Amino acid sequence: MSPKLTKTDRLINAFGRDLVQGVFTPGAALPSEAELCERYDTSRNVMREVIKVLATKRLIDAQSYRGLFAMPREQWNYLDANVLEWALSGDGDADPALIASLIEVRSLIEPAISRWAAERATAINLVAIEAALNGMKANTTNRDAFMEADIAFHRAIVAATHNFVIQQLADAISALQRAIFDHTYLSDPGHMALTIKEHSDLFDMIRMKNPVAAEDMAQGMISRTASRAHIKLESAA
Repeated sequence: MSPKLTKTDRLINAFGRDLVQGVFTPGAALPSEAELCERYDTSRNVMREVIKVLATKRLIDAQSYRGLFAMPREQWNYLDANVLEWALSGDGDADPALIASLIEVRSLIEPAISRWAAERATAINLVAIEAALNGMKANTTNRDAFMEADIAFHRAIVAATHNFVIQQLADAISALQRAIFDHTYLSDPGHMALTIKEHSDLFDMIRMKNPVAAEDMAQGMISRTASRAHIKLESAA
């Protein structure tokens, strides 16, 4: 059960979504704090807290003596799960350039992560990876549960690298996966069987300590993900 959102959380979502989806012009000055309080029906204290949070996501630039500014798109923190969700959940079509960029980042880092996991995974790591894989197998008809198990699978592989810097990127990697899931997920039995086989084979290569094969399999998975995303975007155009 998801935790109940506070008033501040709801306002962060509302204001953040407005910023990302162009209600306020990127790079332009925002309304005054008083005007924002009126617009979103909240107090100055709550609005100031919201502004602080959105500034950490690089959506707002609060300049002393000059006021508030909506940050340009290229400066947004796209590794923030909220920013990605807001950017990909607009009323219009998804931004093909953003989705392509997300897939490029995954193709850059995930094969290397799989290689390192194959070299370094402990028995405890293998138990965690296999548990997530079993969660995927058990939820092939439950989209949300399948997605969470898929994300857990890749997080467990990140943990198996035993690279502390890479492990700090686990949330960002999960955010990338979650952001493009709607654009790559196919529920038909044939595709689902292929997805399960791909993940099972990757697990086997990590378990058998075959780093070259693990890297190649991860790269193949990302390439097929890119193809599915391209097909979905083309069909929606």
